[in-house]
Amino acid sequence: MNLWNNLLSVMADKLDSNKLHLLSGVKKAEFKDGKLYISTPDPLYRDWLKTNFEEHIRKSANLLLGEKTDILFIVSNEEKEEEIKEKEVDENIEKKPYVLTNINPKFKFSNFIVGSCNKVAYASCMSVAENLGKIYNPLFIYGGIGLGKTHLLHATANYVLSKNPNANIIYTTADTFMSELIYFMQKGNILEFRKRYKNVDLLLIDDVQFLEGKERTQIELYHIFNALYLIGKQVILSSDSPPKSLKGIQERLRSRFSSGLVVEVQAPDLTTKLSIISKKAKEKGLNIPYDVKLLIAKTINTNVRELESSLFRLKAYSEILGKPITLELAREVLKDILELKNVEELSIEKIQKEVASYFSVNLNELLGKSRKKHVRMARQIAMYLSRYLTDKSLTDISKAFKRKHHTTVLNAIEKVEKTMEKDRKFKLTVEFLKEKIMSL
Repeated sequence: MNLWNNLLSVMADKLDSNKLHLLSGVKKAEFKDGKLYISTPDPLYRDWLKTNFEEHIRKSANLLLGEKTDILFIVSNEEKEEEIKEKEVDENIEKKPYVLTNINPKFKFSNFIVGSCNKVAYASCMSVAENLGKIYNPLFIYGGIGLGKTHLLHATANYVLSKNPNANIIYTTADTFMSELIYFMQKGNILEFRKRYKNVDLLLIDDVQFLEGKERTQIELYHIFNALYLIGKQVILSSDSPPKSLKGIQERLRSRFSSGLVVEVQAPDLTTKLSIISKKAKEKGLNIPYDVKLLIAKTINTNVRELESSLFRLKAYSEILGKPITLELAREVLKDILELKNVEELSIEKIQKEVASYFSVNLNELLGKSRKKHVRMARQIAMYLSRYLTDKSLTDISKAFKRKHHTTVLNAIEKVEKTMEKDRKFKLTVEFLKEKIMSL
């Protein structure tokens, strides 16, 4: 057994297995002329080892050698020569793109549902994809689980590849990055690990919060980040928290994370959830009544994955039982995942009352034939919202408003839509009423 293995045996009582793994990058230890020489593969590892483990090594060496020991951390000449050879080879061969195959082709900008909760993050990723390394570098996206951060990272990669199939892209998670690093350190080939990352055009790292407390991995990422940034390569990171809230992350690394653009992805609002449910239902070929969509959107307040999970379950039960999807079936099937509350069916009558109240119009006046401007406007908006927020037909809506022909409703809807395009204040009023009514 060589001297370094003996030192590791002594340190094994004081260090956990993870830290002992990190020490496997040492090439050898040699004691001569009263000094202990620790051979390391490169300057980066030498500095890290000296900063974090010098005292542990010193105490173990004193116990093992029986005297006070001077320690010198050196870089192996053999490793230096290997690095020079690799550099010479790199300069004489054609560089090939390194693209990880775990980029999900299904995640695209075109199928990402944009709402007020995520539009800044979406627009930022689009801008970055069009201008790699030129703006918002790094781009740091944070938010809760299942809100679309990973979708945006993959969508950015897919967009870049659609424009340039030869783009060098790496998508990885913090856990995978760390596991790779440990693997290459155990092989004593840290240079190969760095080689994988040094020529990329776009580096995407998901869930960087899992780097907390991983000192060696943070050091490696810091130097990779700096190398890419200095040559204008793009870095995008995601986390469940903003950089300033990441505990156990080196200050210099948090500073790098914050040096570009930091954007938040929030939980989807009701409108966005309804859009997501409608799109996912269409993709699965599901015919879901509006009241069921509203039940799911109002009661699932966690994330998009839960919304999709509820649709999977509804589809399965509907097919197995041979029953159409109804509000009653949805309440029964989803009772264990829904935060159930008394969600009533949204009726035309409720819409009429809310609109009349907002405009201070008597309900009889709203349903009557008054041609006063503010009454007519309230009536048209109520008809528009009845069409938008319920599954009722034009004929049903015309009857609810005591009109003989459905064309009256159709004309009102067209009038509201055209006015919304021209008048921003009017549009905001309609959107406010829509949100208010849906949240009831």
